[in-house]
Amino acid sequence: MRSDLMVWNLLRFHTMRPKFRLLPLAAALLFVAQSMASASIVWTYDFPGTPGSPLGSGQTNPQTPNVTFGDWTRVNLSAVATSDVFDSNFWNITADFDSTQYASFTITADAGYHLNLSLLTFDQSRTSGGPTKGVIQIFLNGSATVYDSFSYNPTASIQNKTFSFIPTTDADNVTLIEFRWYGWNGGTPESSLIFDNVAISGIGVVPETGTIVPVALLLGCVVAESVRQRRRQVPTRA
Repeated sequence: MRSDLMVWNLLRFHTMRPKFRLLPLAAALLFVAQSMASASIVWTYDFPGTPGSPLGSGQTNPQTPNVTFGDWTRVNLSAVATSDVFDSNFWNITADFDSTQYASFTITADAGYHLNLSLLTFDQSRTSGGPTKGVIQIFLNGSATVYDSFSYNPTASIQNKTFSFIPTTDADNVTLIEFRWYGWNGGTPESSLIFDNVAISGIGVVPETGTIVPVALLLGCVVAESVRQRRRQVPTRA
């Protein structure tokens, strides 16, 4: 149930039952506020179909409320029509890193929310002659400055990698995260670098202060009304 509907139902329940105890109601409203502020997420790109779908809306898991997981794009790369993976070729075959050639996707919070994330896991492999060097770089809120990076060596067989990046926190107020995937130092331009089961997790999508304030105000109103009613029920002394 949506948090705002939960709050409304709790308040309606309290109105219908004047003797409803204050403490359980307060605890319930605080639980709602806490849930709004710390909704954990784990979201996965599994690239279903032939070729594997790069669309955020085309993954097996549905989009998460209050955030959009964007489409994968290729910059100066070509798509390979392999099923159920994100497969690209014509990577840089030189020994030099090339920042103008990469695959990427973005995560965007809805208005009034920000992103608190900390972990990326993924499966990777290369075909014969594919890149032997790889790096992932993170960019925040459209900045051109690298926030964090993860280097690895692509392998001939599928292996899972874990990127525990510097967590984005409330203080960072991150509303847009971009992950860029680079590869180089291969032997054959037509060879591939392949990704699958790219999963992002963390505390998740957090409402801004202005979103939680109404819940706190409602709680304050409930407390005040409950105190007022209890005072009215106290008999006066003769």
